[in-house]
Amino acid sequence: MVGYGPGSSMQEHAFNITTCPYIDIPAVLLQSEAAGGGDATFAAVVCALAAVAGWVVVRGRLYKAPRDAAGRLPKDALLGVIAAMVFSIVGTLGAMGARALALEDPDYARLAQGVFGNTAQLALALLAILAAFFVDATRAAARPRTELTEGVIGFALATPVVFALGFVIGQATTLLGHPPTPETSHATLRILEAKGDALFTVLTLAHVALLVPLAEEAGYRGLLQPSLRRAGLGGTAAALATAVVFAAIHWSAIPAEGRAAGLPMLVVLGFAMGLLRERTGGILAPAVLHAAFNALNVWMTLARDG
Repeated sequence: MVGYGPGSSMQEHAFNITTCPYIDIPAVLLQSEAAGGGDATFAAVVCALAAVAGWVVVRGRLYKAPRDAAGRLPKDALLGVIAAMVFSIVGTLGAMGARALALEDPDYARLAQGVFGNTAQLALALLAILAAFFVDATRAAARPRTELTEGVIGFALATPVVFALGFVIGQATTLLGHPPTPETSHATLRILEAKGDALFTVLTLAHVALLVPLAEEAGYRGLLQPSLRRAGLGGTAAALATAVVFAAIHWSAIPAEGRAAGLPMLVVLGFAMGLLRERTGGILAPAVLHAAFNALNVWMTLARDG
């Protein structure tokens, strides 16, 4: 992942804010050392939970989206896609605006750029979704309480599957002679580890567990996925296609040696969030899953560091 330091180019700034790469890949499960001690026990527990979650998903056919679309859809698919593209550009412009703060600490400056960029993206996405060129689908969106419940259930089912997938792929690639994934695979968490600053930790947690999920879900599941539905894709296909884009956009957030596991993990995570969008018709349920997943990864990093 490229940084927001003074030496990074405008192209790098644009790519970072476009991707909003603040999801950490749970690399603690991808280590070659996972074969020993507590890591092996942890991995075994996660794989067992993944098996139970998989059984629930298959038994309840939760991997399929409802046939009818729900919530807000663009009147025209092209308009929705354009709005999703503008979503990315606005993030870049918002991050550039953070430079006006002239923060001396590069870590706080980087965090401010992320906050400004994500805030601009969230505002743009919500304005677009509520605008006249978006209309209500035939099936009404679920109530907020139902969305919250669905999001919590989605987190409980998706997280062990994502972690177990990463562990299996990580072990397979290590056995094939590829280097193990670094223990902390995301630049944001690396900075968090090195900083040792309580205020910075709180602000980072608020960013990755609140603002980032809301902004990214408003953009990907609020703008892009409904546009794919309007273009003629079914709910399951639209959720999967959006998940692939979501994973690909986070390419720079994952170290090269971790992409073999990290990208499939993000596809599965994104697919789960897309299915929640199709089931509930809103972005609150996927945002809850997204937020809980991000917060868990921050907690895992802090817990590992004592």
